[in-house]
Amino acid sequence: MLKRQHNAALGPLPPPMPVNTAAYEILFEFTNDTQDVVHLTGPSGRSVLVERGQDVVLVLTAGSTYQYTLKQPSQLRKAQLSVRAWDDIQCRATSVFAGTCGGTGGTAWPGSGITVTGRS
Repeated sequence: MLKRQHNAALGPLPPPMPVNTAAYEILFEFTNDTQDVVHLTGPSGRSVLVERGQDVVLVLTAGSTYQYTLKQPSQLRKAQLSVRAWDDIQCRATSVFAGTCGGTGGTAWPGSGITVTGRS
């Protein structure tokens, strides 16, 4: 446990701030804005078929990192993305394939958002 330093000239120390350590959930909204079907594969290896124009909302634990693979078979495209957020976040398939999906919505905490880690 950290010991708090005290300077008598400044008066008494205020009580420490409470810290919320309870886990909470956020929503990751993925939109297939391509003209084709895409496959979104999650950390468990399960794949979801996302039709064109369809949204998929995933419930994630805030602050945890999740790895996903996005495939568009008709274009032979594939991208890996890493998702870590503390607030609800959104992303579109075309942004992932372009390598520019930083995610939208939520708070910009260091190390948060959506990072495209590989494309082919």
